[in-house]
Amino acid sequence: MIGWMAGDIMTTRYAAVAAMAAICAATFLASCGQDAKAPAASAAAPHVRKPAAVRKGPSVEELTAGMAAAPRQGKAVLPMDVKFELGDRPKIGQMLEINLALVPQIAGGPATVQVTEPEGLDAAQGENQFEIPEVEAGQVYRHTLRMTPSTDGVLLVNLTVALKHDEVSDSQVFSVPVIIDR
Repeated sequence: MIGWMAGDIMTTRYAAVAAMAAICAATFLASCGQDAKAPAASAAAPHVRKPAAVRKGPSVEELTAGMAAAPRQGKAVLPMDVKFELGDRPKIGQMLEINLALVPQIAGGPATVQVTEPEGLDAAQGENQFEIPEVEAGQVYRHTLRMTPSTDGVLLVNLTVALKHDEVSDSQVFSVPVIIDR
């Protein structure tokens, strides 16, 4: 009689554990938004891959090939890169074109660039500041500065770039080194 009672108690415990497991499974499936009696939809549905993004033109690297990165000054980190290239070899008395490419990593606007020319490198009329009303992340925005060297040596053209984004205005100073020969 004791053997029969022990077996009956074990059967009752197994039944209770099985019932508890069924309740937990039903609760889990209900919390996932699925019916406990319905088969899992993800198991029956085939895996569908999203199509790759369509490339809409040349990449930033292709658009700025041959350009050098303008070094950042200070500790601020504006989410934008500035690249540059010189049109010709700089010579005293001859106008020099400095081609700039601004590459923002976030959308915003306006983006303003204040040009600080060193002594011995004179900017053309109206070349001390320019603005881009709106910028998009990953796009390239070009601008050409026209300057005339009046002395030789290594001169730094500083560009203070300010960008308004997410109700905040960040700024960063970039330097463009120019080596002028006689």
